Amino acid sequence: MGSNWQPPPGLLDGVGGQPASATAAAAQVAAAALAWADPRSLHHAGRRSDGLLAAARRSIADSVSAAAGTTIHADEVYFTPSALAAQTIALAGCPGPVVMSAVETAALLDLGDLREHSQVIGVDALGRVDVAAFGQTAAGKAIAALQLANSEVGTCQPIEQVAAANPALPILMDATGGLGRIQLPTGWAMLTAGAGGWAGPAGVAILVVRRGGRWVSPPASERGLLGGFADIPGAVGAATALAELSAEQDAQHDQAFANIELLRAGIATKIADVEVLGDGVWRLPHILAFSVLYVSGEALVLELDKRGFAVASGSACVAEEARPSHVLAAMGAYTGGNIRISLPLGCTTETVVGFLDALPDAVAAVRADN
Repeated sequence: MGSNWQPPPGLLDGVGGQPASATAAAAQVAAAALAWADPRSLHHAGRRSDGLLAAARRSIADSVSAAAGTTIHADEVYFTPSALAAQTIALAGCPGPVVMSAVETAALLDLGDLREHSQVIGVDALGRVDVAAFGQTAAGKAIAALQLANSEVGTCQPIEQVAAANPALPILMDATGGLGRIQLPTGWAMLTAGAGGWAGPAGVAILVVRRGGRWVSPPASERGLLGGFADIPGAVGAATALAELSAEQDAQHDQAFANIELLRAGIATKIADVEVLGDGVWRLPHILAFSVLYVSGEALVLELDKRGFAVASGSACVAEEARPSHVLAAMGAYTGGNIRISLPLGCTTETVVGFLDALPDAVAAVRADN
């Protein structure tokens, strides 16, 4: 288990970044030596670049097809430089108001706020929208934005149920953190995901747009490059990484799920005044968030770092602005003293046990300084 991925010791912040496998890294390097020409050029070097780009699109389509249980075509796959760029382009092709869950990324919520008559739907204490409430509000909207699962607390959203109740509503599904980790639901019209979530290059993301929708593609998009993206080696590396993970998705899922279960139980018994957040069952296998009373989340991150464990605090999309987590606020949870653990691919049970051993002393040290 984990032979394809070798994260550094103590890394428990896979959302913040994780090393690619040797296979994916080698594929990207090899492509860089070959795909340096403009893929629109008719000469040999240009055709070679175009061929590698086309192969990367086919590979991504195959991986998403396997995860979704349906056929995704290569011409439905586009590459962008970031998940935000993918979401921006996706929404730009569907003018009109958006209905969004309150736990979408801060950037996507900001994009929706720019569109008149858009609405945000609240979530329950686990971070999940109510299907009926979401559907009623979605009536008359141009598009819905509903994430596959939340990358802070791990809770999955009822995509299939929302789609079944609103078959004419196109759903933009943010699958970052979930693609390659869990099976995808049906019913979505567009999918975005950052390759970093499956240990691909950090500067690559994908947009998948199903055929037959109302999305209007931007000019010069026929080769699948959007937002000025021209990093064909990055696209090759991303495709290789996702294919590699897809082949081991079930085994990686089961190992990560078991390790998070170990963490959920251990944290609740080893620390007083702690709340473990999110759904314990219908969740991403590798994400866990918890809030500790009487401590600063940032201080606890630094204390754990001294002990050799890298974790995160707060929402990944607002952390650098030092803003409270809008996800936890929407759930009605305590927004201080929160820690997010995201297991990188290849994380071992020994690392998880070591973290549980170190956590009580780290919490005690931070509380003693208050």
